Amino acid sequence: MEERDYRNLQFEEVKELIAGFSSFSLGRENLMNLEPEHNRLLLQRRLDRLKEALAMTVSYGPMPFSGIHDIKDEVDLAMKDGILNPGELLKIADQAYGIEKIRDYFAGCQTEKTNLEDLISALAECRQTSQEINRCVGSDGNVNDNASSRLASIRRKLKSMQSSIAGKIADFIKKNGKYLQENITATRNDRTVVLVKNTYKNTVEGLQYGTSASGMAVYVEPAELVVMNNQIQQTRSEETEEIKRILFSLSQKVKADGARLLANTETLGLLDCLFAMGQWAARNDGTVGEISPSDLLIRKARHPLIDSARVVANSYSMIKPVRTILITGPNTGGKTVSLKIIGLFSLMLASGMPLLCESAEIPLFDDIYTDIGDSQSITDELSTFSGHIRNLAEICRQATGRSLVVLDELGGATDPMEGQALASAVLEHLRLKGAYVVATTHYSKLKAYAREHEDIMISSMEFDRQDIKPTYRYIENTIGQSYAIEIARRYGVSDDILEKAQQFKKEQQTDSDRLLENLQGQIEEVRQQKERLDRKAERLKRESEQIKQDRQQLKTDQREILDKAQKEAAEVVAQASERAEEIIDELKKQNSYSIKDVARLKHEMEELAPEMEEEIDGEITIGDYVRIGSSSQKGEVIEMDRKSAIVNCDGLKIQCKLASLVKLARPAEKEAPKKASSSKVVKSSGFSIELNLLGYRVDEALEAMDKFLDNALVANVPFVRIVHGMGTGALRSAIWNRLKTYRFVKKFEHAGQGEGSTGVTVVTFRE
Repeated sequence: MEERDYRNLQFEEVKELIAGFSSFSLGRENLMNLEPEHNRLLLQRRLDRLKEALAMTVSYGPMPFSGIHDIKDEVDLAMKDGILNPGELLKIADQAYGIEKIRDYFAGCQTEKTNLEDLISALAECRQTSQEINRCVGSDGNVNDNASSRLASIRRKLKSMQSSIAGKIADFIKKNGKYLQENITATRNDRTVVLVKNTYKNTVEGLQYGTSASGMAVYVEPAELVVMNNQIQQTRSEETEEIKRILFSLSQKVKADGARLLANTETLGLLDCLFAMGQWAARNDGTVGEISPSDLLIRKARHPLIDSARVVANSYSMIKPVRTILITGPNTGGKTVSLKIIGLFSLMLASGMPLLCESAEIPLFDDIYTDIGDSQSITDELSTFSGHIRNLAEICRQATGRSLVVLDELGGATDPMEGQALASAVLEHLRLKGAYVVATTHYSKLKAYAREHEDIMISSMEFDRQDIKPTYRYIENTIGQSYAIEIARRYGVSDDILEKAQQFKKEQQTDSDRLLENLQGQIEEVRQQKERLDRKAERLKRESEQIKQDRQQLKTDQREILDKAQKEAAEVVAQASERAEEIIDELKKQNSYSIKDVARLKHEMEELAPEMEEEIDGEITIGDYVRIGSSSQKGEVIEMDRKSAIVNCDGLKIQCKLASLVKLARPAEKEAPKKASSSKVVKSSGFSIELNLLGYRVDEALEAMDKFLDNALVANVPFVRIVHGMGTGALRSAIWNRLKTYRFVKKFEHAGQGEGSTGVTVVTFRE
């Protein structure tokens, strides 16, 4: 397949942008060389690796590539028996330690990494060579003394000789100071010399090495230093040879590891390319697209080269039977940007690159053909129209049913009548081939042609008619207008010209054109109104949700405040209760109060104690313990339907709305009350809840009932039965009149049928 030029999709610019995230030259080179992969299996592997690299970058940060270099040239030189210098050797040694950091990073990542595993495991171990290089070569780039015993010996010898010559020089300067320009030494041709005044240059015996910059002195190697300088020169030559031998030895070790080092470098280049793309996608909230069998779906796409603060995210779809998208709308409205996004994203996915969108499903096209921008060629003497025609001719010949064709202003740059006819014919040809086509147009006839075919979707770029400016929003299944006159007005064209233009437009339009334009305008107004209503509804929904959350928070806060208050009150009442119990016990001993009074005091004191309630979230079912609304009535749900429930409150059955019930934690069973000090009070465990007054006179019956009720209060029973019989009703009336005076009696009523009826009164106590 011939190499395709994708410059008009700005593919190279996007690659250049992402390459800025690469860590070394080979990673950048691999990224810049990315091209569409037409083998589905190979492309899927690329995408799977990229997906894992992105997930690792998001969760654990970028993969570390410190110490990683492109060492192919250095390894190639070593494999040809060349000698690498210390700096080149250090680059090779750094690779091994860089690989260790990469392995540690990879091992620490807990995300899915199956597809990257083979790349990491392919990194060969060359640690011995790296350790040997670092042993012999210091971080300053010099060969270390301990690189070999011979080098260490030579350098010790050199140090001794330099010490000797320093002493010799000091003696010479001391003796001949009057002849010297300065009491310092210099180096000429790697030999130690002194600076002798020009007038004494023949007085001091030795070899001369030229004059100083001023011409006032001569560099002289004193005769007594010649032999020592010769020895130092010889020793330095030995040092150089030994260093050369050491570097050659290290280079041979590199040669032995050459194949592994080159393979590592290639693998590291692939990893750097992958993680550069992962870092770019993570930084810009990108994702990895999926290969679609046939349909194209790109959600909330952003062009990579448009400033993120200004870019408008748009969604694009091409779902069967649609295979052609015709984008309409005003100039400067974003039609070409939408066109390029579909082409660029298809190209990037096929090249195994991430996309700046929410999600993407794009078919694997056999090729992407484009005709975008000015096709004028001065060298070929082609006009803009001729350039477009040449491109269209090639596209129509080569495009297949698996090709994507991207056409900007189809049929433009020529007579509108013929341009519309040509554009319709080109679309017809590509449709019959089954190609995927995305095109922009202003032609009304082309829009009319598109409406006749279900496989063509007309879309538009939104235009704000109130502010007379584009919104850059892509809207599917709408027909856009050019708004040329409105845009001209915004840019300051005079009203006279615009009115004339409007007049010419009406004269040139057919009735159907005018009707269509009016219809399009009305449809657009309705769509924009619907969107405004949708946005308002969404805002109201969010506000409603916020109010709901605020209410829930308020309820939670109230519950916390109430719980705190109840706990504090319970502590106060508990302290008071302890003291009250002591006082009541003392009163009982002194017989200052009747048992009834003591029981009443105890009951009133207990009513002061706040009952700790724990509300429970969840659906209410039969058997749950509940509170009825904000009242103090609590009990167990015994019956219920969808809207109402019956609650058993200490034997009293209350029907209420299901929505009014508050689910509570069931209170713990109360301990049996302590035995009263009076011998007449029986234990609650042995207390009989029925008093038989049959045969009693009224005064006797009332006295017996008072004592019985006292005992019942102390025994803490919820209710009692008083048997008085039917008779004349006098005893029942007296009993009921007395019961009305008791504050601790909640209610009294006849027993049920079969339980004594009007011959028995059931008395229920307050809690």
